[in-house]
Amino acid sequence: MNELYPWQADVFADLQQRRAQGRLAHALLISGPAGIGKYQLADVFAQSLLCAEPQADGLACGQCHACSLYAAGNHPDLFRLSPEEDSKVIKIDQIRAFIEKVTLSSHYGRYKVVILNPADAMNIAASNALLKTLEEPPADTVLLLISDRPSFLPATIRSRCQSLRLPLPPGEMAQSWLTAQLENPQDAAVLLGLAGGAPLAALDLAAEQLARRKELLQGWQALAAGKADPVKLAAEWVKPDLQLPISWVYGWIADMIRLRSGSENQLTNQDAKATLQNLAQELDLTKLYGVMDRVVETIKLANSQVNPQTLMEGILLYWSNLPRNKLSGQAK
Repeated sequence: MNELYPWQADVFADLQQRRAQGRLAHALLISGPAGIGKYQLADVFAQSLLCAEPQADGLACGQCHACSLYAAGNHPDLFRLSPEEDSKVIKIDQIRAFIEKVTLSSHYGRYKVVILNPADAMNIAASNALLKTLEEPPADTVLLLISDRPSFLPATIRSRCQSLRLPLPPGEMAQSWLTAQLENPQDAAVLLGLAGGAPLAALDLAAEQLARRKELLQGWQALAAGKADPVKLAAEWVKPDLQLPISWVYGWIADMIRLRSGSENQLTNQDAKATLQNLAQELDLTKLYGVMDRVVETIKLANSQVNPQTLMEGILLYWSNLPRNKLSGQAK
């Protein structure tokens, strides 16, 4: 049976209270930072809605026939929608397929539950098709829309959903949970800082990704020193995808700006402070903000049809070609 993360207990209790009081909307928009377990919360709540004999706290019993079907992944009243393989979008055919099914009666006389993840991956046609269902929802149907970026959803969709905005978990709770998951507990604070306080994202950063981040930072240094080929590095950095490397670059630039502004206690990359300090001293704030603008624009285009390597090349070329201050002690 699925379990809640420690920081989700109060939110789940609130959902159960809404349900008991008849205040549960037919559509919930579950949003918040990436890496805090939004899908897990939706999954646990969906199972509780389908369970024949939920526990006193609302959690599914894990033993009834409905729970067995849920665990096997073939409950007929549960529908999961995500982008199909080799696609970045949820298409209209996927929306139409579940709409056709939820208009029918529930197989077990309880709820029909739809999980859309990520909801902001719907293309325009899919969003329009879903809108009709939100305006005239079938009986006993609950739609759970999950999004890291709710602003990317059409306003017409957002306005017809009950918003459930999840915050980052308390720092001590997140670090305590993360420490228990790691082979090297001493890395917990650094990982959590790199992940912006999101414990699941921090866990994903462990082991291989920490080593890769170190390798990429060395490449970032080499570019600044004119000792690396930005085109070659870009081809390596975007494997397997652009998202993680560009998020690291964003964090490095943000920390360099903080170091230049005298905000050393707010660094995300505390373990790389010395390296970032040296890089920051070579550039004034205007130039650093110029790099940041480029990075932000690249992040906006990351899910577009633009080639990821081309996007990364643009950042690395810009970074490597910046005029830099010559520091005292450098070779003349």
